[in-house]
Amino acid sequence: MMKDGKITRVTDVPGLGDPRRFGYAHAVIARGMIFLAGQMGIDEDYQVVAHDFASQARTALRNVSAALDQCGASAADLATMTVYLTDMRDSAQFFEIRKQEFGDILVASTTVAVAALPLPGLRVEVQCVALLPGT
Repeated sequence: MMKDGKITRVTDVPGLGDPRRFGYAHAVIARGMIFLAGQMGIDEDYQVVAHDFASQARTALRNVSAALDQCGASAADLATMTVYLTDMRDSAQFFEIRKQEFGDILVASTTVAVAALPLPGLRVEVQCVALLPGT
């Protein structure tokens, strides 16, 4: 973790690639809040894990969990989630996978259709805000 005064920039997350290559942090902690960068269905080498939606969605949510864990938080600390889909027909499947991964945790959620995501073949990206436990 890198610290800039009252802001902590989280760049080293086990299982996730080094975001400094692309000029961002996996998470920024500020004023008791955790702002997660969009997590996708990619591995630590920034390669798409599979072409099927379910594999990408599970990986994206597991990457969210990994980043939260590195910040000392969990899915139970999530406040909001923004889901970016290249095909809105995948939304119902995403919500089912989210329930499988995170259980009955309810978050304020927005789903947005996008024309494309940063890597060819990507179908889903998940961006979240969570509360830092104990704040």
